[in-house]
Amino acid sequence: MNRPVQRVIIIALAVLLVVPLGAVGLGQLLGPDPEEQAVENPENRPTVDPAEQPPRPDLPRPEEPAGLTEQSAEGAQATLTYLLESYDYMMSSGDVSVWEGSTDPNCEVCVRFLGNAETLAEQGGYLVDGAFVVHSAAFEGTGEPPATGTVIADFTQEESILVDDPNLQANQLSEVTGQLIATVAWDGERWRVTDMTIAPPEDEAGVPSDSGGAKG
Repeated sequence: MNRPVQRVIIIALAVLLVVPLGAVGLGQLLGPDPEEQAVENPENRPTVDPAEQPPRPDLPRPEEPAGLTEQSAEGAQATLTYLLESYDYMMSSGDVSVWEGSTDPNCEVCVRFLGNAETLAEQGGYLVDGAFVVHSAAFEGTGEPPATGTVIADFTQEESILVDDPNLQANQLSEVTGQLIATVAWDGERWRVTDMTIAPPEDEAGVPSDSGGAKG
């Protein structure tokens, strides 16, 4: 029974899946228009023998840091760091439980993100490389101990290869650096991400860019 492959809109930086397109000028932040990098028309790509695709990585399931269950600034920062650093495991294995455990089920962008990861796995797709490095994370919360707050993380995602359809040429994705902003809430046992977005570049936020010289 041949059913058409369900198309997944997987953007070069998968974090873009959690950001409403156009909301924060992602084209300027990350280069080409995300829709140009989306896998919307795979028929335009050459077909390949699935055996010639780069092999699916066999990554170990990441262990949860103790901080996920600590109602502190360090715990909130550890939660977002864990999500990002476990991303390549989720996208290569299709195991979304690592993210489900630290995201709020009412977080619309998180649900959409997880849905895309699951559909990618159902299609036999996976990500090769694409690991995140979190350079720094900062938390600003409310309450003592904090019950809600915001975590800002500066990150780099290494270049990667996205195999969205084993029968089609894989997508080469470039390294990306950016800043992720996540709202978090303590649910009585652990921190959960309730929303995520990518910060606009400094020049879009009203701060002159260091490059090219600012007008006085």
